[in-house]
Amino acid sequence: MTDYTDNYEMLCRVLLMDAGAAIYDSATVAEAYRQAMHEYTNALPYEVNEVMVLPGDGREIALNTIGTAYGEIIDVTQVYWPYDTLVTIWPPNRVRGFTLYWDDMNPVLFLNRIDGDEPQLGDELRIWYTTRHCIEGMDGHTFTTIPYKHRELLVSGAAGFAAMSRTPDLTETTSADQYATGLLGTWAQRKLKEFRAELEKQKAAHTRAGLPFGDGWKLDKWDL
Repeated sequence: MTDYTDNYEMLCRVLLMDAGAAIYDSATVAEAYRQAMHEYTNALPYEVNEVMVLPGDGREIALNTIGTAYGEIIDVTQVYWPYDTLVTIWPPNRVRGFTLYWDDMNPVLFLNRIDGDEPQLGDELRIWYTTRHCIEGMDGHTFTTIPYKHRELLVSGAAGFAAMSRTPDLTETTSADQYATGLLGTWAQRKLKEFRAELEKQKAAHTRAGLPFGDGWKLDKWDL
C-alpha cells in the first residue's frame, strides 16, 4: 500500500535535500503538508456527490450523516430533488434555491425555493458538496484525493512551508550561517510564490470549466 509515509513525505524530503531525515523531523513535514493542503483546498476543494435518504419531513435537512469519510462539508453546490436512483430523469429536478448553515457545528441544508410539496421522510435527495482534501496514511485517512497531476504541485508547496518554518529557528541560533539561512528563506519564499501562482492558475481553469453537467446548448434556426 502506498501511503503518506512511503510517498509524499519522501518526495518532500528529496526536494528539501533531506532524504535521510537529518534536518526535518516527520512532524514538521506533516504540518507543512497540512498547510499546503489547506491552501490547495481553498483554491480547489474536493467535490463529492452522494444520494441520501431523508430522515424526516421538511425543507431543513441535517447533513451530519454524509461526508463522514472525508471530513467537514465546506459548501453545497448542487441539489436534485425529487430524485430516484432507479429512474433517469433529464433534465434533472434541480432545486432552484438552497442555503447551507450550521446548527451547533452541524451542517443543515435549507431548501428555500422548491416547487410543490416539501420533502418527505424516505425521499431520496442527491447532493453535490465540497470538502477538504486528504492524503492516504496522514491523519488517519485511508485514501488520497489529490489528483496525480497535482502531486508535484502539492509537494513543492509543502517543501516551501517546511523550509519557511525552519528559518526562524536558524535565525535565533548563534552558530548558524546567516547567509545560508537567508538563502533558505529566499528559496522557501520562491517555492511558496510559485505554489500560490499555480493554484490561482488552476482555480481559474477550474472555474471556466464549470459544472460537469450543464444545461446544454440552445437550438438555433439551423437545428429546426
